[in-house]
Amino acid sequence: MSAIVLSLVYLQIQYLTDILRILEVEGLMWVSTMEVSKQALSQHLNSLPSHLFLVLFEQVIQKIRDKNRSKELAPKWASVADNFSSVWIADASTLEAIKKHLGQLISGIKSDSYIYRYSHD
Repeated sequence: MSAIVLSLVYLQIQYLTDILRILEVEGLMWVSTMEVSKQALSQHLNSLPSHLFLVLFEQVIQKIRDKNRSKELAPKWASVADNFSSVWIADASTLEAIKKHLGQLISGIKSDSYIYRYSHD
């Protein structure tokens, strides 16, 4: 059970179905592969004492924080790290592709309506 809790938090696995799939295909941490039903996992998680879950959760969060602190930053990022706790980077290539496609659609509509207007006059 602790391997599942640790995997949820430390490996940042979002869904229990992903935990079940990984457990069945690869195994989790020190636990070898096994098949577990959703119902069994749900029952085990519900029976897990909350204070035990809290202790595991806090230890994993502390480990993640320590790991993130120990990473070396490139000198050019030092001033950013002093002012911000995190930096989010987004890839806008999909947005640009949609914008380009939308522009083509709009120009196509304009040209079609121009052709339609003048062909029916």
